Amino acid sequence: MARKGTVGPEGARRVNPAAAQGPRPTSGNAVEFLVDNEDAWGRLADAVGSARESVRCMLFMLDVPHVRMGIGEPVEGRPGAPWSVRLEERLAQAAANGAEVSVLLNHVLPVWSPANTSRQVERFFQRYGKRCKADVRIRRLRTPQAVPVHAKLFVIDGAVAFSIGSIFAQEYFDGTGHLVDDPRRGHLRWRSSVLAPTHDVSAVVRGPAVADLDAAFLLHWGHAGPADLPPAEPPGPAGTLQVQVTRTLHGARYRGLPEGETGIFESYRRALEQAEDFVYLENQYLTSVEVADAVAAALRGSERLQVIALLNARPDIPGYPQWQRDALERLFRRAGDAAERLGVFTAWSHQGRSVIRTHIHSKVAVADDAWATVGSANLDGLSQLASEHLARAPWPVRLGGRLIGAFGPGEARHARATEVNLSIADFDGTGAKTTNAQIGALRRRLWAEHLGVGAEELRERPAGGWLALWRERAEAKRRMLVEAPDRPVPCRVLPFPGDAGGFPGGTQDSAAYLRALGVDPGSLDVRKRLRSFSFATGAWQN
Repeated sequence: MARKGTVGPEGARRVNPAAAQGPRPTSGNAVEFLVDNEDAWGRLADAVGSARESVRCMLFMLDVPHVRMGIGEPVEGRPGAPWSVRLEERLAQAAANGAEVSVLLNHVLPVWSPANTSRQVERFFQRYGKRCKADVRIRRLRTPQAVPVHAKLFVIDGAVAFSIGSIFAQEYFDGTGHLVDDPRRGHLRWRSSVLAPTHDVSAVVRGPAVADLDAAFLLHWGHAGPADLPPAEPPGPAGTLQVQVTRTLHGARYRGLPEGETGIFESYRRALEQAEDFVYLENQYLTSVEVADAVAAALRGSERLQVIALLNARPDIPGYPQWQRDALERLFRRAGDAAERLGVFTAWSHQGRSVIRTHIHSKVAVADDAWATVGSANLDGLSQLASEHLARAPWPVRLGGRLIGAFGPGEARHARATEVNLSIADFDGTGAKTTNAQIGALRRRLWAEHLGVGAEELRERPAGGWLALWRERAEAKRRMLVEAPDRPVPCRVLPFPGDAGGFPGGTQDSAAYLRALGVDPGSLDVRKRLRSFSFATGAWQN
Protein backbone atom coordinates (compact mmCIF):
# COMPACT_ATOMS: atom_id res chain seq x y z
CA MET A 1 0.00 0.00 0.00
CA ALA A 2 3.07 2.24 0.00
CA ARG A 3 3.38 5.15 -2.40
CA LYS A 4 5.75 4.49 -5.25
CA GLY A 5 9.33 5.03 -4.16
CA THR A 6 8.51 4.94 -0.44
CA VAL A 7 10.90 2.75 1.47
CA GLY A 8 11.39 1.68 5.05
CA PRO A 9 14.54 1.90 7.17
CA GLU A 10 16.08 -1.19 5.50
CA GLY A 11 15.16 -0.04 2.00
CA ALA A 12 12.19 -2.40 1.70
CA ARG A 13 8.76 -1.20 0.63
CA ARG A 14 6.73 -0.13 3.63
CA VAL A 15 3.42 -1.62 4.56
CA ASN A 16 0.88 0.47 6.43
CA PRO A 17 2.48 1.32 9.79
CA ALA A 18 0.65 0.96 13.05
CA ALA A 19 -0.52 4.00 14.96
CA ALA A 20 2.01 4.93 17.64
CA GLN A 21 -0.67 5.46 20.30
CA GLY A 22 -2.56 2.79 22.21
CA PRO A 23 -2.09 -0.99 22.04
CA ARG A 24 0.28 -2.46 19.49
CA PRO A 25 -1.00 -4.70 16.68
CA THR A 26 -1.51 -8.36 17.47
CA SER A 27 -1.37 -11.33 15.12
CA GLY A 28 -3.56 -14.42 14.93
CA ASN A 29 -6.96 -12.73 15.00
CA ALA A 30 -10.24 -13.54 13.30
CA VAL A 31 -12.64 -10.70 12.48
CA GLU A 32 -16.17 -11.25 11.20
CA PHE A 33 -17.99 -8.21 9.87
CA LEU A 34 -21.70 -7.93 10.66
CA VAL A 35 -23.48 -5.73 8.15
CA ASP A 36 -26.69 -4.11 9.44
CA ASN A 37 -28.30 -4.71 12.81
CA GLU A 38 -30.67 -7.50 11.85
CA ASP A 39 -27.51 -9.61 11.89
CA ALA A 40 -25.37 -7.81 14.47
CA TRP A 41 -27.90 -7.42 17.27
CA GLY A 42 -29.19 -10.97 17.07
CA ARG A 43 -25.69 -12.44 17.09
CA LEU A 44 -24.76 -10.31 20.08
CA ALA A 45 -27.87 -11.27 22.06
CA ASP A 46 -27.22 -14.98 21.45
CA ALA A 47 -23.58 -14.67 22.54
CA VAL A 48 -24.48 -12.74 25.69
CA GLY A 49 -27.19 -15.21 26.67
CA SER A 50 -24.82 -18.16 26.30
CA ALA A 51 -21.99 -16.63 28.39
CA ARG A 52 -20.78 -18.83 31.23
CA GLU A 53 -17.88 -16.94 32.80
CA SER A 54 -18.20 -13.21 32.21
CA VAL A 55 -19.79 -10.43 30.19
CA ARG A 56 -18.17 -7.01 30.22
CA CYS A 57 -19.86 -4.28 28.25
CA MET A 58 -19.55 -0.57 27.69
CA LEU A 59 -22.69 1.13 26.34
CA PHE A 60 -23.59 4.54 25.03
CA MET A 61 -27.24 3.92 25.95
CA LEU A 62 -29.85 1.14 26.23
CA ASP A 63 -33.46 2.22 25.79
CA VAL A 64 -35.00 -0.29 28.23
CA PRO A 65 -37.56 -1.89 27.71
CA HIS A 66 -38.17 -0.82 24.12
CA VAL A 67 -35.32 -2.51 22.22
CA ARG A 68 -35.77 -5.88 20.49
CA MET A 69 -32.40 -7.30 19.53
CA GLY A 70 -33.82 -10.09 17.42
CA ILE A 71 -37.27 -10.71 15.99
CA GLY A 72 -37.93 -14.30 15.01
CA GLU A 73 -41.31 -13.96 13.28
CA PRO A 74 -43.39 -11.22 11.60
CA VAL A 75 -44.80 -8.75 14.11
CA GLU A 76 -47.65 -7.13 12.16
CA GLY A 77 -50.99 -8.14 13.68
CA ARG A 78 -49.25 -9.93 16.57
CA PRO A 79 -49.41 -7.87 19.78
CA GLY A 80 -46.44 -8.15 22.12
CA ALA A 81 -43.84 -8.90 19.42
CA PRO A 82 -43.67 -12.67 20.07
CA TRP A 83 -40.32 -14.37 19.62
CA SER A 84 -38.45 -11.12 20.13
CA VAL A 85 -35.28 -10.83 22.22
CA ARG A 86 -34.26 -8.07 24.63
CA LEU A 87 -30.62 -7.37 25.53
CA GLU A 88 -31.30 -6.63 29.20
CA GLU A 89 -33.00 -10.02 29.60
CA ARG A 90 -30.04 -11.80 27.97
CA LEU A 91 -27.62 -10.00 30.31
CA ALA A 92 -29.73 -11.11 33.28
CA GLN A 93 -29.89 -14.63 31.86
CA ALA A 94 -26.08 -14.76 31.68
CA ALA A 95 -25.86 -13.62 35.32
CA ALA A 96 -28.44 -16.19 36.41
CA ASN A 97 -26.32 -18.86 34.69
CA GLY A 98 -23.36 -17.88 36.85
CA ALA A 99 -21.50 -15.43 34.62
CA GLU A 100 -20.04 -12.29 36.17
CA VAL A 101 -21.86 -9.49 34.30
CA SER A 102 -20.45 -5.95 34.45
CA VAL A 103 -22.19 -3.12 32.60
CA LEU A 104 -20.68 0.36 32.22
CA LEU A 105 -23.15 3.06 31.13
CA ASN A 106 -22.86 6.72 30.30
CA HIS A 107 -24.53 8.80 32.96
CA VAL A 108 -24.96 11.72 30.63
CA LEU A 109 -25.15 15.29 31.88
CA PRO A 110 -27.54 17.03 31.93
CA VAL A 111 -29.52 14.13 33.39
CA TRP A 112 -32.58 14.93 31.27
CA SER A 113 -30.62 14.29 28.07
CA PRO A 114 -32.28 11.78 25.69
CA ALA A 115 -28.98 9.86 25.75
CA ASN A 116 -29.17 9.24 29.50
CA THR A 117 -30.66 5.79 30.14
CA SER A 118 -28.57 4.79 33.17
CA ARG A 119 -31.38 5.10 35.72
CA GLN A 120 -33.92 3.05 33.81
CA VAL A 121 -31.32 0.32 33.20
CA GLU A 122 -30.49 0.23 36.91
CA ARG A 123 -34.16 0.01 37.85
CA PHE A 124 -34.70 -2.88 35.48
CA PHE A 125 -31.87 -4.95 36.94
CA GLN A 126 -32.89 -4.16 40.50
CA ARG A 127 -36.36 -5.55 39.83
CA TYR A 128 -35.31 -8.39 37.56
CA GLY A 129 -32.40 -9.40 39.77
CA LYS A 130 -34.60 -9.86 42.81
CA ARG A 131 -37.08 -11.94 40.84
CA CYS A 132 -34.59 -14.12 38.94
CA LYS A 133 -31.58 -14.05 41.26
CA ALA A 134 -29.47 -12.39 38.62
CA ASP A 135 -26.71 -10.17 39.97
CA VAL A 136 -25.72 -7.67 37.27
CA ARG A 137 -23.21 -5.01 38.27
CA ILE A 138 -24.06 -1.59 36.85
CA ARG A 139 -21.57 1.24 37.02
CA ARG A 140 -22.26 4.79 35.86
CA LEU A 141 -19.60 6.88 34.17
CA ARG A 142 -20.51 10.56 34.44
CA THR A 143 -19.91 12.12 31.03
CA PRO A 144 -21.03 15.45 29.59
CA GLN A 145 -23.38 14.89 26.66
CA ALA A 146 -20.91 16.54 24.27
CA VAL A 147 -18.03 14.17 25.17
CA PRO A 148 -19.59 10.77 25.99
CA VAL A 149 -18.37 7.21 25.89
CA HIS A 150 -19.46 6.49 22.33
CA ALA A 151 -17.89 3.03 21.85
CA LYS A 152 -20.17 0.00 22.28
CA LEU A 153 -18.04 -2.96 23.34
CA PHE A 154 -18.84 -6.44 24.67
CA VAL A 155 -16.21 -8.92 25.87
CA ILE A 156 -17.70 -12.36 26.52
CA ASP A 157 -15.93 -15.06 28.53
CA GLY A 158 -12.65 -13.30 27.75
CA ALA A 159 -12.66 -15.10 24.41
CA VAL A 160 -14.83 -13.14 21.97
CA ALA A 161 -15.54 -9.44 21.62
CA PHE A 162 -18.20 -7.47 19.77
CA SER A 163 -17.75 -3.93 18.50
CA ILE A 164 -21.29 -2.71 17.80
CA GLY A 165 -21.88 0.28 15.57
CA SER A 166 -25.30 1.49 16.68
CA ILE A 167 -26.71 2.71 19.94
CA PHE A 168 -29.42 0.45 21.36
CA ALA A 169 -32.54 2.31 20.28
CA GLN A 170 -35.11 0.44 18.21
CA GLU A 171 -35.13 2.80 15.23
CA TYR A 172 -31.61 1.54 14.41
CA PHE A 173 -32.84 -2.01 13.74
CA ASP A 174 -32.67 -2.72 10.01
CA GLY A 175 -31.96 -5.39 7.42
CA THR A 176 -29.81 -5.12 4.33
CA GLY A 177 -32.92 -4.33 2.25
CA HIS A 178 -33.40 -1.00 4.09
CA LEU A 179 -37.11 -1.02 3.32
CA VAL A 180 -39.03 2.23 3.40
CA ASP A 181 -41.44 0.60 5.86
CA ASP A 182 -40.22 -2.06 8.28
CA PRO A 183 -42.32 -2.69 11.41
CA ARG A 184 -39.30 -4.12 13.23
CA ARG A 185 -38.05 -0.54 13.72
CA GLY A 186 -40.83 -0.18 16.25
CA HIS A 187 -42.30 2.88 17.88
CA LEU A 188 -40.69 6.26 17.31
CA ARG A 189 -40.05 7.71 20.73
CA TRP A 190 -38.99 11.05 22.10
CA ARG A 191 -35.42 9.77 22.02
CA SER A 192 -35.58 9.06 18.27
CA SER A 193 -33.41 11.28 16.09
CA VAL A 194 -32.42 9.38 12.94
CA LEU A 195 -35.99 8.78 11.65
CA ALA A 196 -34.76 6.88 8.58
CA PRO A 197 -33.68 3.35 7.58
CA THR A 198 -30.20 2.80 9.04
CA HIS A 199 -27.15 1.10 7.58
CA ASP A 200 -24.41 0.06 10.00
CA VAL A 201 -21.42 -2.24 10.35
CA SER A 202 -20.29 -4.11 13.47
CA ALA A 203 -17.60 -6.71 14.07
CA VAL A 204 -16.91 -9.88 16.06
CA VAL A 205 -13.31 -10.42 17.13
CA ARG A 206 -11.55 -13.57 18.30
CA GLY A 207 -7.88 -13.90 19.15
CA PRO A 208 -5.33 -11.77 21.04
CA ALA A 209 -7.00 -8.44 20.12
CA VAL A 210 -9.85 -9.37 22.47
CA ALA A 211 -7.56 -8.53 25.40
CA ASP A 212 -6.96 -5.03 23.98
CA LEU A 213 -10.71 -4.45 23.71
CA ASP A 214 -11.07 -5.69 27.27
CA ALA A 215 -8.40 -3.18 28.32
CA ALA A 216 -10.47 -0.36 26.81
CA PHE A 217 -13.43 -1.49 28.92
CA LEU A 218 -11.28 -1.76 32.07
CA LEU A 219 -9.87 1.73 31.55
CA HIS A 220 -13.38 3.15 31.80
CA TRP A 221 -14.58 0.74 34.49
CA GLY A 222 -11.68 1.78 36.69
CA HIS A 223 -12.30 5.46 35.99
CA ALA A 224 -15.93 5.15 37.12
CA GLY A 225 -15.10 3.25 40.34
CA PRO A 226 -12.63 0.83 41.89
CA ALA A 227 -10.38 -1.11 39.52
CA ASP A 228 -11.72 -4.40 40.85
CA LEU A 229 -11.80 -6.59 37.73
CA PRO A 230 -8.76 -8.53 36.51
CA PRO A 231 -7.63 -8.04 32.90
CA ALA A 232 -8.53 -10.74 30.43
CA GLU A 233 -5.74 -13.10 29.44
CA PRO A 234 -4.96 -12.70 25.74
CA PRO A 235 -6.68 -15.58 23.93
CA GLY A 236 -4.67 -17.83 21.68
CA PRO A 237 -4.62 -17.45 17.89
CA ALA A 238 -8.00 -17.74 16.19
CA GLY A 239 -7.22 -16.59 12.66
CA THR A 240 -4.65 -14.95 10.43
CA LEU A 241 -5.37 -11.21 10.70
CA GLN A 242 -3.19 -8.58 12.31
CA VAL A 243 -5.37 -6.13 14.26
CA GLN A 244 -4.58 -2.95 16.10
CA VAL A 245 -7.16 -1.60 18.54
CA THR A 246 -7.05 2.16 17.98
CA ARG A 247 -8.70 4.63 20.34
CA THR A 248 -9.80 8.20 20.77
CA LEU A 249 -9.74 9.28 24.42
CA HIS A 250 -10.63 12.54 26.15
CA GLY A 251 -7.61 14.43 27.41
CA ALA A 252 -7.12 14.89 31.16
CA ARG A 253 -9.77 12.28 31.96
CA TYR A 254 -7.83 9.04 32.46
CA ARG A 255 -4.95 8.42 34.82
CA GLY A 256 -1.64 8.27 33.01
CA LEU A 257 -3.07 9.80 29.80
CA PRO A 258 -2.99 13.58 30.30
CA GLU A 259 -3.33 14.23 26.57
CA GLY A 260 -5.73 11.36 25.97
CA GLU A 261 -5.29 9.50 22.69
CA THR A 262 -5.89 10.31 19.03
CA GLY A 263 -4.78 6.96 17.62
CA ILE A 264 -7.79 6.62 15.32
CA PHE A 265 -6.95 9.87 13.53
CA GLU A 266 -3.31 8.80 13.30
CA SER A 267 -4.38 5.48 11.76
CA TYR A 268 -6.49 7.26 9.13
CA ARG A 269 -3.73 9.74 8.35
CA ARG A 270 -1.10 7.06 7.82
CA ALA A 271 -3.39 4.96 5.66
CA LEU A 272 -4.28 7.99 3.50
CA GLU A 273 -0.60 8.89 3.10
CA GLN A 274 0.20 5.47 1.66
CA ALA A 275 -2.90 4.70 -0.41
CA GLU A 276 -2.20 4.36 -4.14
CA ASP A 277 -5.37 3.17 -5.87
CA PHE A 278 -8.49 4.04 -3.87
CA VAL A 279 -9.79 5.06 -0.47
CA TYR A 280 -13.38 4.34 0.52
CA LEU A 281 -14.92 6.29 3.41
CA GLU A 282 -18.32 5.15 4.68
CA ASN A 283 -19.22 7.34 7.63
CA GLN A 284 -22.02 9.10 9.45
CA TYR A 285 -20.31 12.49 9.21
CA LEU A 286 -17.37 14.25 7.66
CA THR A 287 -17.00 17.53 9.54
CA SER A 288 -13.36 17.33 10.68
CA VAL A 289 -11.21 19.84 8.80
CA GLU A 290 -8.13 17.80 9.74
CA VAL A 291 -9.58 14.71 8.08
CA ALA A 292 -10.59 16.79 5.05
CA ASP A 293 -7.04 18.14 4.79
CA ALA A 294 -5.55 14.64 5.07
CA VAL A 295 -7.79 13.40 2.24
CA ALA A 296 -6.91 16.41 0.09
CA ALA A 297 -3.19 15.88 0.72
CA ALA A 298 -3.51 12.21 -0.25
CA LEU A 299 -5.18 13.15 -3.53
CA ARG A 300 -2.57 15.79 -4.34
CA GLY A 301 0.25 13.37 -3.51
CA SER A 302 -0.80 10.76 -6.06
CA GLU A 303 -1.60 10.92 -9.75
CA ARG A 304 -3.80 7.84 -9.55
CA LEU A 305 -5.57 7.79 -6.17
CA GLN A 306 -9.38 7.98 -6.15
CA VAL A 307 -11.50 8.72 -3.07
CA ILE A 308 -15.11 7.59 -2.69
CA ALA A 309 -17.10 8.88 0.29
CA LEU A 310 -20.55 7.66 1.30
CA LEU A 311 -22.04 10.14 3.78
CA ASN A 312 -25.37 11.49 5.00
CA ALA A 313 -27.14 14.40 3.38
CA ARG A 314 -28.77 15.15 6.74
CA PRO A 315 -26.35 14.92 9.67
CA ASP A 316 -28.48 14.56 12.80
CA ILE A 317 -26.55 16.83 15.18
CA PRO A 318 -27.13 20.60 15.37
CA GLY A 319 -24.39 22.48 13.56
CA TYR A 320 -23.20 19.47 11.60
CA PRO A 321 -25.05 20.15 8.30
CA GLN A 322 -23.17 23.44 7.86
CA TRP A 323 -19.87 22.08 9.20
CA GLN A 324 -20.01 19.09 6.85
CA ARG A 325 -20.72 21.42 3.94
CA ASP A 326 -17.73 23.56 5.02
CA ALA A 327 -15.49 20.49 5.28
CA LEU A 328 -16.49 19.19 1.84
CA GLU A 329 -15.95 22.57 0.21
CA ARG A 330 -12.56 22.80 1.92
CA LEU A 331 -11.69 19.28 0.75
CA PHE A 332 -12.53 19.98 -2.88
CA ARG A 333 -10.76 23.35 -2.79
CA ARG A 334 -7.58 21.98 -1.24
CA ALA A 335 -7.52 18.96 -3.54
CA GLY A 336 -7.13 21.34 -6.49
CA ASP A 337 -7.03 19.61 -9.87
CA ALA A 338 -7.11 16.24 -8.08
CA ALA A 339 -10.70 16.95 -7.00
CA GLU A 340 -11.85 15.26 -10.20
CA ARG A 341 -10.77 12.00 -8.53
CA LEU A 342 -13.07 12.58 -5.53
CA GLY A 343 -16.69 11.47 -5.39
CA VAL A 344 -19.23 12.03 -2.60
CA PHE A 345 -22.47 10.01 -2.45
CA THR A 346 -25.52 9.41 -0.27
CA ALA A 347 -27.83 6.39 0.12
CA TRP A 348 -31.60 6.15 -0.39
CA SER A 349 -34.41 3.63 0.06
CA HIS A 350 -37.01 3.45 -2.71
CA GLN A 351 -40.23 1.40 -2.92
CA GLY A 352 -42.91 2.16 -5.45
CA ARG A 353 -43.09 5.94 -5.46
CA SER A 354 -41.96 6.22 -1.85
CA VAL A 355 -38.39 7.37 -1.25
CA ILE A 356 -36.54 8.13 1.99
CA ARG A 357 -32.89 8.79 2.73
CA THR A 358 -30.97 5.83 4.18
CA HIS A 359 -29.01 6.92 7.23
CA ILE A 360 -25.37 5.86 7.03
CA HIS A 361 -24.36 5.14 10.62
CA SER A 362 -21.33 2.97 9.89
CA LYS A 363 -17.76 4.06 10.54
CA VAL A 364 -15.80 2.10 7.95
CA ALA A 365 -12.86 2.88 5.72
CA VAL A 366 -10.92 0.76 3.21
CA ALA A 367 -7.73 1.65 1.36
CA ASP A 368 -6.46 -0.45 -1.56
CA ASP A 369 -8.03 -3.58 0.02
CA ALA A 370 -4.87 -3.51 2.17
CA TRP A 371 -6.08 -1.52 5.19
CA ALA A 372 -9.48 -1.25 6.80
CA THR A 373 -10.96 0.22 9.94
CA VAL A 374 -14.32 -0.53 11.55
CA GLY A 375 -15.61 0.77 14.86
CA SER A 376 -17.38 3.65 16.54
CA ALA A 377 -15.43 6.72 15.35
CA ASN A 378 -17.04 9.25 13.05
CA LEU A 379 -15.03 11.58 10.84
CA ASP A 380 -15.90 14.54 13.04
CA GLY A 381 -13.75 16.43 15.50
CA LEU A 382 -15.39 14.81 18.51
CA SER A 383 -14.34 11.32 17.38
CA GLN A 384 -10.91 12.33 16.06
CA LEU A 385 -9.14 15.32 17.63
CA ALA A 386 -11.45 17.82 19.40
CA SER A 387 -15.16 18.62 19.41
CA GLU A 388 -16.30 21.22 16.88
CA HIS A 389 -19.00 22.36 19.28
CA LEU A 390 -16.47 23.54 21.84
CA ALA A 391 -14.38 25.20 19.15
CA ARG A 392 -16.85 26.46 16.52
CA ALA A 393 -20.31 26.77 18.04
CA PRO A 394 -21.57 30.34 18.74
CA TRP A 395 -20.58 31.61 22.17
CA PRO A 396 -24.15 31.43 23.59
CA VAL A 397 -24.20 27.70 22.74
CA ARG A 398 -20.81 27.15 24.38
CA LEU A 399 -21.83 29.15 27.44
CA GLY A 400 -25.16 27.33 27.75
CA GLY A 401 -23.42 23.99 27.36
CA ARG A 402 -21.04 24.83 30.19
CA LEU A 403 -23.84 26.01 32.47
CA ILE A 404 -25.97 22.87 32.13
CA GLY A 405 -22.98 20.52 32.21
CA ALA A 406 -23.35 19.27 28.64
CA PHE A 407 -19.85 20.43 27.61
CA GLY A 408 -17.86 19.64 30.74
CA PRO A 409 -15.08 21.65 32.37
CA GLY A 410 -12.05 20.56 30.33
CA GLU A 411 -10.07 22.35 27.65
CA ALA A 412 -11.59 22.45 24.17
CA ARG A 413 -8.49 20.80 22.67
CA HIS A 414 -9.06 17.78 24.93
CA ALA A 415 -12.79 17.44 24.22
CA ARG A 416 -13.19 14.01 22.64
CA ALA A 417 -15.62 11.14 22.90
CA THR A 418 -14.37 7.67 23.75
CA GLU A 419 -14.07 5.80 20.45
CA VAL A 420 -12.66 2.36 19.69
CA ASN A 421 -11.85 1.11 16.20
CA LEU A 422 -10.28 -2.03 14.78
CA SER A 423 -7.48 -1.23 12.35
CA ILE A 424 -6.65 -4.17 10.09
CA ALA A 425 -3.59 -4.42 7.85
CA ASP A 426 -0.52 -6.50 7.11
CA PHE A 427 1.46 -4.43 9.59
CA ASP A 428 4.67 -6.49 9.53
CA GLY A 429 4.67 -7.48 5.86
CA THR A 430 4.10 -11.21 6.40
CA GLY A 431 0.48 -11.76 5.44
CA ALA A 432 -0.60 -9.42 2.66
CA LYS A 433 -2.45 -12.03 0.59
CA THR A 434 -4.74 -13.21 3.38
CA THR A 435 -5.28 -9.69 4.73
CA ASN A 436 -6.15 -8.23 1.33
CA ALA A 437 -8.56 -11.08 0.62
CA GLN A 438 -10.56 -10.50 3.81
CA ILE A 439 -10.61 -6.72 3.50
CA GLY A 440 -11.60 -7.04 -0.15
CA ALA A 441 -14.49 -9.30 0.81
CA LEU A 442 -15.80 -6.61 3.19
CA ARG A 443 -15.54 -3.94 0.51
CA ARG A 444 -17.34 -6.05 -2.07
CA ARG A 445 -20.12 -6.90 0.39
CA LEU A 446 -20.72 -3.24 1.19
CA TRP A 447 -20.52 -2.05 -2.39
CA ALA A 448 -22.81 -4.82 -3.62
CA GLU A 449 -25.47 -3.60 -1.18
CA HIS A 450 -25.07 0.06 -2.14
CA LEU A 451 -24.53 -0.27 -5.90
CA GLY A 452 -26.98 -3.10 -6.52
CA VAL A 453 -24.49 -5.36 -8.31
CA GLY A 454 -23.16 -8.83 -7.55
CA ALA A 455 -20.17 -8.99 -5.24
CA GLU A 456 -18.22 -11.01 -7.82
CA GLU A 457 -18.53 -8.10 -10.27
CA LEU A 458 -16.51 -5.99 -7.83
CA ARG A 459 -13.31 -8.05 -7.87
CA GLU A 460 -11.55 -6.58 -10.91
CA ARG A 461 -10.86 -2.85 -10.97
CA PRO A 462 -12.53 -1.19 -13.97
CA ALA A 463 -10.30 0.54 -16.49
CA GLY A 464 -11.40 3.96 -15.24
CA GLY A 465 -11.10 3.00 -11.57
CA TRP A 466 -13.77 2.32 -8.99
CA LEU A 467 -14.98 5.92 -8.87
CA ALA A 468 -16.14 5.66 -12.49
CA LEU A 469 -18.36 2.71 -11.52
CA TRP A 470 -19.86 4.61 -8.58
CA ARG A 471 -20.59 7.62 -10.78
CA GLU A 472 -22.13 5.45 -13.46
CA ARG A 473 -24.43 3.64 -11.01
CA ALA A 474 -25.41 6.83 -9.18
CA GLU A 475 -26.24 8.59 -12.44
CA ALA A 476 -28.37 5.64 -13.56
CA LYS A 477 -30.26 5.86 -10.25
CA ARG A 478 -30.78 9.60 -10.66
CA ARG A 479 -31.96 9.19 -14.25
CA MET A 480 -34.53 6.54 -13.30
CA LEU A 481 -35.93 8.80 -10.58
CA VAL A 482 -36.47 11.39 -13.28
CA GLU A 483 -37.82 9.11 -16.02
CA ALA A 484 -39.64 6.36 -14.09
CA PRO A 485 -40.04 7.33 -10.42
CA ASP A 486 -42.30 4.34 -9.70
CA ARG A 487 -39.68 1.80 -10.89
CA PRO A 488 -36.98 1.38 -8.22
CA VAL A 489 -33.58 0.09 -9.32
CA PRO A 490 -31.21 -2.03 -7.19
CA CYS A 491 -28.67 0.77 -6.85
CA ARG A 492 -29.25 2.91 -3.73
CA VAL A 493 -26.73 5.73 -4.12
CA LEU A 494 -27.06 9.23 -5.51
CA PRO A 495 -24.33 11.83 -6.06
CA PHE A 496 -24.01 14.59 -3.50
CA PRO A 497 -25.13 17.81 -5.21
CA GLY A 498 -21.89 19.76 -5.20
CA ASP A 499 -18.33 19.77 -6.45
CA ALA A 500 -15.29 22.04 -6.61
CA GLY A 501 -17.63 24.90 -7.43
CA GLY A 502 -19.37 24.62 -4.06
CA PHE A 503 -22.19 22.79 -2.31
CA PRO A 504 -25.71 24.21 -2.22
CA GLY A 505 -27.23 24.87 1.16
CA GLY A 506 -30.46 23.34 2.39
CA THR A 507 -29.90 19.90 0.90
CA GLN A 508 -30.35 18.23 4.30
CA ASP A 509 -34.03 18.46 3.29
CA SER A 510 -34.73 15.43 1.09
CA ALA A 511 -36.98 17.26 -1.37
CA ALA A 512 -34.39 20.03 -1.81
CA TYR A 513 -31.65 17.43 -2.29
CA LEU A 514 -33.57 15.67 -5.05
CA ARG A 515 -34.48 18.97 -6.67
CA ALA A 516 -30.79 19.95 -6.76
CA LEU A 517 -30.17 16.76 -8.77
CA GLY A 518 -32.89 17.58 -11.27
CA VAL A 519 -35.42 15.15 -9.78
CA ASP A 520 -38.97 16.45 -9.34
CA PRO A 521 -39.93 15.62 -5.73
CA GLY A 522 -43.57 16.13 -6.70
CA SER A 523 -43.40 12.91 -8.73
CA LEU A 524 -42.46 10.95 -5.60
CA ASP A 525 -43.72 10.31 -2.11
CA VAL A 526 -40.70 11.84 -0.37
CA ARG A 527 -40.76 10.65 3.24
CA LYS A 528 -39.24 12.86 5.91
CA ARG A 529 -39.40 10.23 8.66
CA LEU A 530 -40.13 6.59 9.35
CA ARG A 531 -43.60 5.34 10.10
CA SER A 532 -44.09 4.31 13.72
CA PHE A 533 -45.11 0.76 14.64
CA SER A 534 -46.38 -0.40 18.03
CA PHE A 535 -45.06 -3.74 19.26
CA ALA A 536 -47.72 -3.63 21.98
CA THR A 537 -50.64 -3.62 19.53
CA GLY A 538 -48.98 -5.14 16.47
CA ALA A 539 -50.21 -2.23 14.32
CA TRP A 540 -48.86 0.80 12.49
CA GLN A 541 -49.47 4.09 14.26
CA ASN A 542 -49.23 6.45 11.29
